[in-house]
Amino acid sequence: MMKETNKMKKTVIDYNTDLTGLINIDGKKLPINNAIKGETLEVNYTNNKKTLKVDKIIEPSIYRITPPCNIYNRCGGCKLLHIKYEHQLELKTNLVKELFKDFKVKINDTLGMTNPNHYRNKNQIVFGFDDKRRIVSGFYEEFTHKIVNFETCYVQDEISDNIVKTIKDLFLKMHIMPYDETKRRGLIRHVMIKRSKALNETMVIIVTSQDVFPGRQNFIKALLAKHKDITTIIQNINPKATTHVLGDKEIVLFGKGYINDILCDCKFKISSKSFYQINPTQTKVLYEKAIELANLKKDEIVLDAYSGVGTIGIVLSKNVKKVISVELEKSSHIDAINNAKINNIKNIQFFNDDATRFIINLANKKEHIDVVIMDPPRKGSDEGFLKAVLKLKPKKIIYISCNPQTQVIDLKYLINDYKITYVQPVDMFPQTHHVETVVCLERK
Repeated sequence: MMKETNKMKKTVIDYNTDLTGLINIDGKKLPINNAIKGETLEVNYTNNKKTLKVDKIIEPSIYRITPPCNIYNRCGGCKLLHIKYEHQLELKTNLVKELFKDFKVKINDTLGMTNPNHYRNKNQIVFGFDDKRRIVSGFYEEFTHKIVNFETCYVQDEISDNIVKTIKDLFLKMHIMPYDETKRRGLIRHVMIKRSKALNETMVIIVTSQDVFPGRQNFIKALLAKHKDITTIIQNINPKATTHVLGDKEIVLFGKGYINDILCDCKFKISSKSFYQINPTQTKVLYEKAIELANLKKDEIVLDAYSGVGTIGIVLSKNVKKVISVELEKSSHIDAINNAKINNIKNIQFFNDDATRFIINLANKKEHIDVVIMDPPRKGSDEGFLKAVLKLKPKKIIYISCNPQTQVIDLKYLINDYKITYVQPVDMFPQTHHVETVVCLERK
């Protein structure tokens, strides 16, 4: 069947839940990238297209700016880069209001950044070939495995971008080939860089398809000569046909195999596989708000679920009698134990366990918990965990979420026993459609 293409004039009527604009065609609300509510656009509509693109802007919004990125229309990472930052914050506040409307609770204005650029402390770059078999490095184009080549990213750390540029040049010079997903040949799969701006420490992780890395020592020597702020280099080996970036095996090629960072006046050790918030400036804002809402007392016991490298538990430990911290990922659990030692924290216990299984056991033992801090993955929590929380009967639950859509589903399970007293959106990911929310619940 032939595609029918029509050029038409349309007004953006609304946004969907990832803040993509919506237009009405034949009674259907269809998403259109790079659009702002209220704008009049010219659109090329193909009858089998799911997401449309703007052909021409006829009447632009007062909130529109020119995206300062030459791959903006191809990458799909920073969906809101065409919108003034102040309005991005308004859109995120409105999104949370819409999601939380059934709770009839006040939504505070989204807390934004003074400088919402180059905030990421982790860069993750894929290496491969383009259609002409030229080596490229960058991000996967949205919904594809086609690599969008780039040299600088508006939200990533600038020093990290420069390091990636050098790495790519060295690969070309030394004839080190990227991995070809289709043919399953080649060496370099990804380069990941983690940075501590506070301590100027940098970790470089080279993800390879095999252990053997020809010219490895010469590569390390050349890279370190160009970038003195690299403090450790790791080779991660991932031979599997998988979408996961990191494999199980690692070799430390230079340095101590980890970096340190300072967050909320505490020091944290970060390994290659540790979960650590990617925006340290806004993480401080988020944690301070969560601790303020918890209103902790010196005789209280706090459960920190899904705790990662133990950041929030360690930060709040000075305010309470005891913190119980649970994390499933083994390397993050080990880092958390070391982080407590580094900060001389004695009143925190770490458990390497599934959060749901752990809290069910706590509830069955009728352990006393005053406050539960939960920060689950994007998919949210599960019924078993929430049931166990209700059984524990903490005075307060502080629910931190990177996905308010799944958070709302979980909250509906809790509101018979708990009242939502505060909702605070925090802009952890400027220029993108993502928003973090911290919700305070108090037992009725």
